Amino acid sequence: MLSGTFICELSDKNKIEIPSEMIKKLQLNEGDKVEVLVKRIRSKRFDIKISKNPLLKLLTIGEVD
Repeated sequence: MLSGTFICELSDKNKIEIPSEMIKKLQLNEGDKVEVLVKRIRSKRFDIKISKNPLLKLLTIGEVD
């Protein structure tokens, strides 16, 4: 499972736009459900972070066919 964090500004009508890089890396498609955590910040710096869940490796190792 991949997860990503990015900082953005609300656009017209309070919409959040997901950067195209994030959509591509997380392989998001129209209709996909996503979990959103919203936190107000005061920084003007924009950043994108994409990370792999470290537990995924443990789950894959533990699977038995």
